Amino acid sequence: MKKGHRALVGACAALATLAFAGTALATYAPKLVVSSTGGAGLGGPTRIGVVVGTSDDPTARTTIYVPTGYTVATPSPGTDLGKVTATASAADLGGAVLPLTGELDAIAPNPTTQAQAQACGVTPTQTWDLHLSAAGQTLDIPLFVVAPLAPETALGFVDKLVVCLPPPDVPVNTPGRAVFGAKLLSATFTSSAITQPTNPGDYRWTSLFTPYVPTKGQPNAAGSVEVQSLRHLPAKVTLGVTRRRVVTHRTVKVRGKKVKKAVVSTAVSFRTAVTENGQPAGSATVTVTARGKKVGTTKGSFTMTGVKSATLTATAAIDAGSSVPTGTPTSPADLFFHDLGPSGCVPTPLFQGLPCTDATQGGETARVSVVVRAYTK
Repeated sequence: MKKGHRALVGACAALATLAFAGTALATYAPKLVVSSTGGAGLGGPTRIGVVVGTSDDPTARTTIYVPTGYTVATPSPGTDLGKVTATASAADLGGAVLPLTGELDAIAPNPTTQAQAQACGVTPTQTWDLHLSAAGQTLDIPLFVVAPLAPETALGFVDKLVVCLPPPDVPVNTPGRAVFGAKLLSATFTSSAITQPTNPGDYRWTSLFTPYVPTKGQPNAAGSVEVQSLRHLPAKVTLGVTRRRVVTHRTVKVRGKKVKKAVVSTAVSFRTAVTENGQPAGSATVTVTARGKKVGTTKGSFTMTGVKSATLTATAAIDAGSSVPTGTPTSPADLFFHDLGPSGCVPTPLFQGLPCTDATQGGETARVSVVVRAYTK
C-alpha cells in the first residue's frame, strides 16, 4: 500500500473509532449546498454554500471534495473569482449575528498563508482568499485547493477545497482566537474557477466537517461528519402551448343599423414540465406569465383578444425550499436548496464509517419563453 493511501485510510479509521467511542452528534449538524450561477444550464461557474446551526459547536475544518465532471482552473493571483456572503455570531459583541460580504480572490502564497496551510495539514496547489468585511473589520480566510490522494482520485474526486477556521470560544487574548470571537454560521461563495459539467448527469459532492471541542480550541475528531450535496444536470423547464381560433359575434350600429360583427380571439392552453437530468424534479414551483401578468402555474389557459402576439414565460424555482442565510432579508439572489436529510446520503466508503448526516439539492431558477401568435381573422 502506498504511503499516501496508508495515511489517509489510517486517519479515517482513527476518526471512525473516535466517532463510535461517543460524541454528541446532535450538537453538530452542518449542511453543504452546491448550485450554479446564471441559470440552470450546463457549464458555467459553480456556487457553494455551507450552513451550521447557531447552537452547534464551532467548526474547525471543512474539506469539500469536487467530483469528476467538474473542472478546477488555475487563475492568476489577483483574479476576482466571485462574490461571498456569510454570517457569524460574535461572542465579543453579545452574540450578535454579523452579516459579512466580500469576494473570493486567487492569491499568491505568502508566509502567512503558508503557515496557515501547514497548521491546517495541507500542501495546496492553489491558495484562494475569502476576503470579507464586517463591523469595520476586514477578515481574510484562506481556502486551499489541494490535489486528491490516489484513493480519493479512484473514487472520482478531482480536487479538494480545504478551510481551517480559528477557535472562537477560547479566552480573549488567546493566540489564534477568531476576531470578535466570531463563529461561522453560514457562507456562500461563487468561483468562476470551478466550472459545472458540460455533460448531463447526476453528480454527488461530499465533504467532511470537523468541529472544535467547545472552549478548548482543539479539533474534535470524534464529532466529524460527512455531508453531501446532489446535482442532477441539467435542470430545466419546458413549455408546451396549443392555440385555438375562437369566433364570437357582437351587435354594433353601422349607419344607424344594428349589424352583427365577428370578433376573432385566440384561446391559449399551456402545460409545463420540470426535469433534472431528464427525470421529474422532486421539488419545483412554476409560474407562467403572459404580457407581464400571471396566467397560471404548471398548466392553465387564457384568451388573447386585440393583440398580434404574446410572450408566454414559464419560470421554475427548482429545489428552492430553504436558503443559505446571509444576515439580510431573503432575496431571489440567495442560494436556495432542498434539504433531503440523512436519507439522501450515500456514505463514502473511504471515510471508514463516519456518519453521513445530511444531503441537499442546490436550488435553480429555470426559464423558457414561447411567442404565441394570435389569430386576427
